[in-house]
Amino acid sequence: MLLKKGDRDAFNCIYGRYWEELFFCALKKLGDKQEAEDIIQDLFVSIWMKRADFEITSSLRSYLFTALKYKIINCFESKKVRRNHLASLKHAFDELDCATENNLHIAEVEKRVEMGINKLSPKVKLVYQLSRNEHMSLDEIAEKLEVSKQTVKNQISKALKVIKAHLIHNCFWLIFTPFV
Repeated sequence: MLLKKGDRDAFNCIYGRYWEELFFCALKKLGDKQEAEDIIQDLFVSIWMKRADFEITSSLRSYLFTALKYKIINCFESKKVRRNHLASLKHAFDELDCATENNLHIAEVEKRVEMGINKLSPKVKLVYQLSRNEHMSLDEIAEKLEVSKQTVKNQISKALKVIKAHLIHNCFWLIFTPFV
């Protein structure tokens, strides 16, 4: 076969003879002119690139249409993979948007809690910070500050009431801004 030997005229003859028929078949299956042209072009480029290994066991026409069928199947599979990839990217971006929004809410609540903490008296604030920030037990705080365990409990309770009241008064907006 002349094509196998790299004869350009043989290739051009095959191209001229089958291009239009292959194109209309691809167009019918794909519904997109540019995509059909691209697949036919890719088919003929593949044939030229693999011409040395080109073996036909049936008719040339059957070979070309079978090759076209597989190119179209690959095209549909690629589209499916792209759609799935785009859907997963969209989902990831949606989650990122939600996470960002939630982080903004969390940052705002943390800011409001800090404002509430700053309203505490110095001793109550110290007890609260040792309990919550330093993760010290009631006994450890009582020993460190040389006060009774009950005093520590009372001061933590007072701190929580002040912070809670501050949040209720200043975070009314949270009721109308749902976390996602």
